[in-house]
Amino acid sequence: MNRTLPRHAYWPLDYGWSQRGGPWSELTDVMLIAQTQGDEGTAQALADWVARQGSEPAEVDGCVRDVFYAGGVRGYLDKTDAGATLYLHSHGEDAFDSLSHYSRQIAKLVQSRGGMPLTWTEARHDRADHQLSWP
Repeated sequence: MNRTLPRHAYWPLDYGWSQRGGPWSELTDVMLIAQTQGDEGTAQALADWVARQGSEPAEVDGCVRDVFYAGGVRGYLDKTDAGATLYLHSHGEDAFDSLSHYSRQIAKLVQSRGGMPLTWTEARHDRADHQLSWP
């Protein structure tokens, strides 16, 4: 059965984001955040998706940590007792396309597991934290 995702279940492609949240260029580390609160099933679906991706060490805010990579996206997952936060990073001319594509993939997985929809947040381009150094 092919079910259509509700528009709010994923981050719909929006090139206008390049004009919001500080200056943007093809070198900018663009970050999309997916959050879930109080739904262990959704948090586990995110953890399972991350575990299936390739991973390598990278520098985030000056500290080395493992990050996953999938196509034009890199990121990491932080889980707590309250939920999970998935940080998706991309850059280059296809940054926004890549983020939208993977938000759809992730939302489909969450939906297939019966999880609650994620909250998607566009991070500012000029933010001071969660800076991923791209190889």
